[in-house]
Amino acid sequence: MQSTNTATRSRGPSRRALRYQTCALLVAAGLAWGMTGRAHAAASHAVVEAVQLPAWVERNGQRRAAEPGAQLRAQDKAVTADGSRMLLRMDDRSVIKLGEQTEFLIQSIDTRRESTNASSEQRSAFKLITGVFRYATDYTSKALGNRRELNLELATATVGIRGTDFWAMTDAAHDAVCVFEGKVAVERAAHPQISLDKPGAFWVVFTGQPEKPAGQATPDQLAKFIGQAEMQPGSGIVLQGGRWRTVAATLSSVVEAAGLRTRLQAAGYPADMVARDGRHEVRINQLATREDAEAVLRRLQSNSALGVTAGRVALASR
Repeated sequence: MQSTNTATRSRGPSRRALRYQTCALLVAAGLAWGMTGRAHAAASHAVVEAVQLPAWVERNGQRRAAEPGAQLRAQDKAVTADGSRMLLRMDDRSVIKLGEQTEFLIQSIDTRRESTNASSEQRSAFKLITGVFRYATDYTSKALGNRRELNLELATATVGIRGTDFWAMTDAAHDAVCVFEGKVAVERAAHPQISLDKPGAFWVVFTGQPEKPAGQATPDQLAKFIGQAEMQPGSGIVLQGGRWRTVAATLSSVVEAAGLRTRLQAAGYPADMVARDGRHEVRINQLATREDAEAVLRRLQSNSALGVTAGRVALASR
């Protein structure tokens, strides 16, 4: 990536500080969603909580840039680019993490509860078209006694989820599943069901090769699986509560500004356009840290097709 001239970069926060800042913002975003989510639980949707740009959500064949707060319902698709990630929050507060170069389809989603304070029951079906997927329930969901019956379709198998923390991936070469906590059942046509019920239990099948018995992932493999779906602080994360912005350009022509906004949105960046002092600022809001804003600016500048030649980063006013 190209570098950005930033006078204070050498005095910027450490990677550890960035990680703490990003985690704190993610927690705050989760709490904010939790305070409002129950009123909309009957709608049965997933909420985009954080995105490592660029990424998209697709509905009825139409793509738009993914941004925090966007709601995904049945038949919607989440798509991430190279180097991207996405975090989705379900109605029952379980989370879905998507790695880079992933296409994920919500086939159906149905969350029910008898009353506002009652535990929920979620029955949903997903399809991992390609890429990396991780599903996990948080402490709140477990404490409330929420129940779930989910199915994840891979290229050659279907994974039955009954309350757990697990990882899966699919591509042209293979399907794979690894359990971190709880258990899943892997079903394949004309094959016996495979139960993965111990931490680290691992199953993989390669295209065109005989299926092998499930085994145990090594510590290095577990670390790799976990890292594939985790957000990378300072790499362009937008989330609810993020206070930094990337200003791609400030233009006098509203037509040119609108054109730039459209190009950025098509490329997976949730750009906005704001009039300021007779000019038009095209910007991307809700970035987690200054480092995230700078990372996005470098990425925009490196793509000549977008037409971002300058730009700056700024801390949003309260």
